[in-house]
Amino acid sequence: MKNLNKTIPLFFAALCLGATAHAEPGDKDRGEARAATCAGCHGQGGNSSIPSLYPSIAGMPAAEMEAALKAFRDGERDDPQMAPQATHLSDQDIRDLAAYYEAQERK
Repeated sequence: MKNLNKTIPLFFAALCLGATAHAEPGDKDRGEARAATCAGCHGQGGNSSIPSLYPSIAGMPAAEMEAALKAFRDGERDDPQMAPQATHLSDQDIRDLAAYYEAQERK
């Protein structure tokens, strides 16, 4: 019984450590490949030619973009054009797009 009392806490500690899987950082090259769809509204490299309708997103901080895209994807933020675009993005897609746009120069 003494060994079992030591084993159970160790098992749960290992289980908890395994549950905190580390997310892969955003990859701006993969983000650039996914950004082709975004360019239709937000412009090449995130520099919108019609900023009154579509905001420029070049140079946007990655954390801010990740939060916005997740909010659109998860239905916490509603926009008839953005929500459908974000619906199928994975967390990794979002990190990649955020890394790409953060690296772009706002013009």
